Amino acid sequence: MEKQVMYMDTPASRLPRVITAEQRLNVLEKLQGKLDVNLLLDVFIRELEKQIDINRLVWDFDDTCSIVRRGSASEFRQTFALRYNSLSLGAMQYVTPYALDHDEIELIHQYHHLLTGPLMMAIEYQRVKSLALNDHLTGLGNRPSYDKDIDHAIALSQRHQDGLMLMTFDLDNFKQVNDQHGHTTGDYVLARFARLLKQAVRLSDRCYRLGGDEFVAIIQPTNVKSARIITQRLISLIEQDDLLPKYDVRTSFGYSYWQPGDDASELYQRSDQNLYQNKRFKKAQR
Repeated sequence: MEKQVMYMDTPASRLPRVITAEQRLNVLEKLQGKLDVNLLLDVFIRELEKQIDINRLVWDFDDTCSIVRRGSASEFRQTFALRYNSLSLGAMQYVTPYALDHDEIELIHQYHHLLTGPLMMAIEYQRVKSLALNDHLTGLGNRPSYDKDIDHAIALSQRHQDGLMLMTFDLDNFKQVNDQHGHTTGDYVLARFARLLKQAVRLSDRCYRLGGDEFVAIIQPTNVKSARIITQRLISLIEQDDLLPKYDVRTSFGYSYWQPGDDASELYQRSDQNLYQNKRFKKAQR
């Protein structure tokens, strides 16, 4: 039977070899201008699902796998490379309830052709946005990112009461590293500490470098044991590291739990005061 152009209510078993110019324009209009990658891919899969039954779709890009559509497992899987001009945009892996035929594969290629331009724009937008909100040296969030996120975290605590803790950190003996070994070595030390700090907290927690050797972490949700667990883990990671002990670099920390009525400034001030109490205590122990 000759294949004909089908629309939303047409069975997937009678797919066209090509989509019409009107369909391409309609899909492209829906994809263009979507600078949030997740939103863009959600629009894409909803349009493609009008033509093909898809159980699951995973986008693999830049060492990260993003699940675009969750669904049941199947033995039928097919992966398609995505390219925009000469640039690789990763790969799409489709899981379908049946083996894709030639027409369906051709149709997916046509939809990918419509997707790659908007996807490239969204990736670039996210990259630039990330540069604006991340510290270039450590890869952690920067101060503008922290200011935005702490206000959001407080708003969540006000609604859900699931616990919020702010932790502050600085590096003991860091000035000595810069003075004796230079700022390049100091930069290595800051980057290494940032990596260890991220290892000490959960994946869902957020870490920031506010400037110099001043770091903070937003821990949410949290409980009364969280500060002890994180600091013990961080101290252990530092002791086992092959760089920081070499320069006698340790960390001092402080923390405060959000209380009803606290704003971001009050939460930070209490944590910062706790940090300096910790530093004074360590000096008194020497």
